[in-house]
Parts: sequence; C-alpha cells; structure tokens
Amino acid sequence: MTDRRRSVAAAADGFARAFTVDDLIAAARAHSPGIGIATVYRAVAAMEGAGALERVGSRDGSALYVRCSEDEHHHHLVCTACGAVAHTPCPLGTNMPDSAHEGFVVTSHQITLYGLCAACAGTGAVRG
Repeated sequence: MTDRRRSVAAAADGFARAFTVDDLIAAARAHSPGIGIATVYRAVAAMEGAGALERVGSRDGSALYVRCSEDEHHHHLVCTACGAVAHTPCPLGTNMPDSAHEGFVVTSHQITLYGLCAACAGTGAVRG
C-alpha cells in the first residue's frame, strides 16, 4: 500500500459516521495536502473491493460509505439525520431465500436499514 493510500485509509478510519468521497477527500488532504482526487477515488474503489469500505446509500446524490472492519457477515443501520452507523446481524440469518424456482441462485445480498439513531430520535431530527 502506498503512502497516499495509507493517508486515505487513515482518513476513513477517522469517520465515526457515514461519509461521502468528498468528505474523504477533505479529510485525506488534512493528512496529506497534495493528495489528488483521482488517488482518493482509486483508493475508495480498492477499499470497497477488499471489503474495507461499504456503500450504505446516498446523501444529496453522492454515495455514502462506512469503514467496515467487522469480520462476520452483517448489515448496517444508518441514521438519516446525522449519518451515524451501527452494525446489525443479518436479518436473514443463515436462511437464504429459495429463489431457484424463479431461475435464480442467490449468491449475495445487501441490506441497509435507515432511520434515526437514539440521539436524533430524541431531538426530533428528520432528514431524508
């Protein structure tokens, strides 16, 4: 891993909430001022491919990511007001739907749950 990619990974580690690539660029430039936009995008693609970042929806037309270090299969709860992210066990458990009768064999799935975290629910915050 190059020093620039380490800077991007360190910046991603600094987020406790979901973030966009633009958020990540700003954070990475705080660690490494000369880092280029293309470098960050390439690092995001590599980290997503390796499972270190996971896409958890979008905000204002930009993809939202979360730094994911969980080894076990899981999903995410995303606060639509503040962007807080929590891990949750897979609601399907080990029982994948039997869709072979429709001509499909399920090979993977993605579930993201959206709502308000306890702090935002207590304040009545709403964001879509």
